[in-house]
Amino acid sequence: MTETGAEKKSGSKAKKRRSKKDIEIERLRTELEDAKKQALELKELAQRIQADFDNYRKRIQRENELKEKYGCEELIIRMLDVLDTLERAMAHEKGEFRTGLEMIKSQIESILSEFGVRGFESSGAKFDPNLHEAIATGEGEDGTILEEYQKGYILHDKVIRHAKVKVAKR
Repeated sequence: MTETGAEKKSGSKAKKRRSKKDIEIERLRTELEDAKKQALELKELAQRIQADFDNYRKRIQRENELKEKYGCEELIIRMLDVLDTLERAMAHEKGEFRTGLEMIKSQIESILSEFGVRGFESSGAKFDPNLHEAIATGEGEDGTILEEYQKGYILHDKVIRHAKVKVAKR
């Protein structure tokens, strides 16, 4: 073989080597790009999971606040029935026994107040379906409450018992 032929032969080997190197470099570049894409996807997934967890934590915190605020609602509603019975008993009693009943009533109202319960007066007010339940009608200025049969109560900002009332209707 001549020198020129040997150079051609070694040159073609170099081209093959370079092409193998180029192929390897291209493969590594592709792997790097794929790894970058996967890392970006995983980062976005982690951010979504973090946001979901933050939302979950906030929702649980709100639910716990509501449980704390309104958790005793059922007990309070039942106590309001006891308070009504006590008021009916007071209406028929006089003297020292009535004084004792008034003291008990005052204690119950004080305890209910500590828990955020307050009653509202309805007689003479305008009928509000958010606060009142009309169970009778009578003559008078349209929409005015003529009589309150059962007092209504609010726990914090929520009506827990609508007042049962008689409403004027023309």
